[in-house]
Amino acid sequence: MTRILTLSLISALLLSAGAPAVARGDRNRDQDNLREAAAQGQVVPLGKLVADIRSRAPYNDMTYLGGPQFDAGRMLYKLKFMDGSQVVVVYVDARTGRIVGRKP
Repeated sequence: MTRILTLSLISALLLSAGAPAVARGDRNRDQDNLREAAAQGQVVPLGKLVADIRSRAPYNDMTYLGGPQFDAGRMLYKLKFMDGSQVVVVYVDARTGRIVGRKP
């Protein structure tokens, strides 16, 4: 019984060790898609997009936290801002620069 439990735990650990590599693969694929789309002029360059969002109220009074995330499937950027002690997540259409969502 102890041997089965030990083998099960080892198997679970080995399987979970591969999960970050899969996540990195998805992130790398999204980055590649983003670069390709930017090269073809299909998306707003990130620097221009962030500068545009930061120039608008109420985001001009917030601190941009950096570390944007890109969803290639939906062509959305996820940008994070700090408003006082609250993190505000802004979803921006990468093709148009239009804000399409916000939490909270």
